[in-house]
Amino acid sequence: MTLCPTAEDDQGVQAQLSAYCPIQKTQHNTLICCEYITLRGTSDALERITGVITELMLPTLPKYVWWKASPEMEYGLFQRLLSHADMIIVDSSIFNNPEQDLFQLAQLVNKPEAIADLNWSRLAPWQELTAEAFDPPERRSAVGEIDQISIDYEKGNHAQALMYLGWVASRLQWTPISYSYEPGVYEIHKIQFCAPNQRAIEAELAGLPLADTGQVLGDLISLKLGSTNTQAHCGTVLCSGTVGCMRMEAGGGAQNYRVQQVTALDDQNTEQLLGRQLQRWGRDALYDESMAIVLAILQLSQAG
Repeated sequence: MTLCPTAEDDQGVQAQLSAYCPIQKTQHNTLICCEYITLRGTSDALERITGVITELMLPTLPKYVWWKASPEMEYGLFQRLLSHADMIIVDSSIFNNPEQDLFQLAQLVNKPEAIADLNWSRLAPWQELTAEAFDPPERRSAVGEIDQISIDYEKGNHAQALMYLGWVASRLQWTPISYSYEPGVYEIHKIQFCAPNQRAIEAELAGLPLADTGQVLGDLISLKLGSTNTQAHCGTVLCSGTVGCMRMEAGGGAQNYRVQQVTALDDQNTEQLLGRQLQRWGRDALYDESMAIVLAILQLSQAG
């Protein structure tokens, strides 16, 4: 079912119904058919018929809502769909106000409905290489020495950077304790954490202005995990093929870091990510735990 809000005068809701029966080449006698229902009207008109929309849902089938906008907690239609859905799917790369919208999204994680963010899926290569960097026993034992983390992203949307930071912090049990923002060319966000052993961790997010950005705004460019303990074997640099590792290596000491390049995945097409998401069921515990840290960070931001 597709809801298409329009900006025209409120003239009620127009409905279009079509059926689709793809032929299975291996089983010509079996057809799995589905219906496409398209509803067009103003936001107010669609909100008036939310009862009809929910009545059209089949109770025996899982219900996914692909919300192609920022989460709007005060919008009645969004609230109604949220209450009837098994999973709400969003893409934080298109959020108009990334910080505020991500704050709203993080608050939904505690609700019974599962939340899925396609932008979170784009972090998988970065997460996998980060975990792989600490597979060797000598580096695994030094992971607790990490007390510096720098993340560069395409300026304009820092949702990916915040979610990656939330993921690292949740895995290492860091607690955010302060937040500061420095406006300017790079829009520096600084977050301080406290580790379980009371070690202080400094994190910095920097938005790099690029002349040639991809279709997905805010993709990670590079990151560095380091330590003030120069003897610790935890130094790690990851970078995309967009600008290489020059900025992260410019800080010095690169010879003591494990450097790896993240293979570009061509912005990981939204339709492909959505297709894979629809094959999953249930909550993503890693996402929920990471977003709990993101929520704590954004609460510090709003308090400041």
